[in-house]
Amino acid sequence: MMLPKASRLAGLLLLGVLAAAPLAVGVLAPDAAERVANGLKGLGPSGPAIILAVQALVAASGVVPASGIGIAAGALLGPVEGFVVAAAGTLAGALVTFGLARTVLGARALARFGGRRLAALDGALAEEGWRLVCLIRLSPIMPFAPTSLALGTTAVGLRDYALGTLAALPALFAYVALGALGRGGGHLLSGAGPAEWLRLGVLGAGAVATILLMMRLRRILGRALPDHALPGGTPSREDLPA
Repeated sequence: MMLPKASRLAGLLLLGVLAAAPLAVGVLAPDAAERVANGLKGLGPSGPAIILAVQALVAASGVVPASGIGIAAGALLGPVEGFVVAAAGTLAGALVTFGLARTVLGARALARFGGRRLAALDGALAEEGWRLVCLIRLSPIMPFAPTSLALGTTAVGLRDYALGTLAALPALFAYVALGALGRGGGHLLSGAGPAEWLRLGVLGAGAVATILLMMRLRRILGRALPDHALPGGTPSREDLPA
């Protein structure tokens, strides 16, 4: 379903702002996440609803790192309620961004405008679905909101996108738990104990997922292009002169 031209231009502008927001905030306000987290700590009974809305906004736009909001949720609400609220906000924001990209640009826009390699990636997302989305979500080098925008332009289905995005929740739980431990007087990111093990576990899982993702992308692109078109490749027998 395509939007009218004016609406589509406005949507493209919004997508561009969302994609550039993480970089802009990181340069202009590197302590933005800490400020937001500190501002959430003094909330009253409306705290859960406000945290859910802020987490959804962060997941949709990436304007500040979601880890800071997760820590604030744990500090304010505890590990269980804090995780439920933060997870609901994260999934809501991810679905909003995915739907916006798909409405404005349409499914398979990546394949239509991106060339042969991106068309191959689009086909792999359609074929492997949630498994590839899961690796993308686990990798810490893939920023959440821009990745949601990019996935919205592929052939991946909504069901597979939602299932794969669930892989982002263990890392979120770690940050919520860190916030809850900090509320009890623990040190969030230093020293031995549960907080340190949680942090190391998240980093380790993300590193493994990144390696697997890079290997999988290499195989996908290798199938899409002749061997000689890949870096370090050798000409195939059909390409050699007689």
